[in-house]
Amino acid sequence: RPDVQGIRGLAIASVIAFHLKPEQFPAGFVGVDIFFVLSGYLMSSILGRELAINSQVIWGFYTRRFKRIVPIYALLLLALYFFVPLLLMKRDIAKFEHDAVWAATFTTNIHSINEKVNYFTELYDSNVLTHTWSLGVEIQYYIIVPVIVVSQRMLKRWLGPPFLLFLISASLMYQSFTSKNVSFNSLVSRVWQFLGGAIAHEV
Repeated sequence: RPDVQGIRGLAIASVIAFHLKPEQFPAGFVGVDIFFVLSGYLMSSILGRELAINSQVIWGFYTRRFKRIVPIYALLLLALYFFVPLLLMKRDIAKFEHDAVWAATFTTNIHSINEKVNYFTELYDSNVLTHTWSLGVEIQYYIIVPVIVVSQRMLKRWLGPPFLLFLISASLMYQSFTSKNVSFNSLVSRVWQFLGGAIAHEV
């Protein structure tokens, strides 16, 4: 899909621009939100073409996601384990080693909630794993998306689109009434973005 790839490219460019020139591109972080919408669209596309969501389909789905993400991500973490001690100060090295456990388990976002860490403050620190929060959200959505698709199919005759709209509304409510730290990092507060992409696919 060249159109989807084009949107993905714009999202990447906006995030890079935000990190390099935040004064000129203050809203560039929206590229991450666009990624979540695209992921919702693509996951619905991948699972939507299956006639039945059974154990074999789910196993294949997770196997493809694993092959696509884990090897290169593991290589990144290994490279950081080599370079961080050479380039950063002792305090930052200790923080990296602590945070790396969360990053390796795709739970940086949960760690940030527990530690009450502000992402935008962390950008100006030496935490090289700050950005892995979004991959944590993504992986956590992969875990629940088959359940959402199966539930939607079971309810489609009566409550298909309203079911997704209910989940979107609940996610938006959660995002609106939780702290900034939780609403930024939590999967629950991001579900509406993934499901926005899923509804786009349905349409």
